[in-house]
Amino acid sequence: MKEKLLNFLKGKNTAKILFVAGLVGIVLIFVSSLLPQKNNNVEKTVEPSFSQEEYKNALEADIKEIVFGICGDSSAIVTVTLETGIVYEYADEIKKNNAADRDKTSEESEKTYITVKDGSGSEVPLIITSHMPKVRGVTVICGATNDDTVSKIESAVCAALDVKSRQIYIGRKLQ
Repeated sequence: MKEKLLNFLKGKNTAKILFVAGLVGIVLIFVSSLLPQKNNNVEKTVEPSFSQEEYKNALEADIKEIVFGICGDSSAIVTVTLETGIVYEYADEIKKNNAADRDKTSEESEKTYITVKDGSGSEVPLIITSHMPKVRGVTVICGATNDDTVSKIESAVCAALDVKSRQIYIGRKLQ
């Protein structure tokens, strides 16, 4: 086998065959770039995964579960008020230009946002991260029977939402 390969490589047409094989390889690479490619990547959307209202409703449902766990009231009324909406941070690029004169130097900067095309082809800013809204206040109306239960609910809400006790109002239902 080794001898046959050496005899083939010593032949007169070897250079021509290798040259033609190289050209065929280049043509195949070129043709493959023209063919439509299957895109297995799932397109990432830049839309938020949920809205501010859905976030607020989820917080209220969580607090209802906490109240139910502490005092057993499944019909508690919970309202959460948010400071702001969901805050997004966008990818940006800052270009700085420094200019120097004899006596003074100046610096100018230009900030541009990086955009990507969404599914419809329109350009939207690229979201790096989002910050959930801060809780402004919480109101809980429940069937707590004594001050100890109210205190436990208040402490639990403080811990769950990272708010101060002055941001929480807990009222008792009228029987």
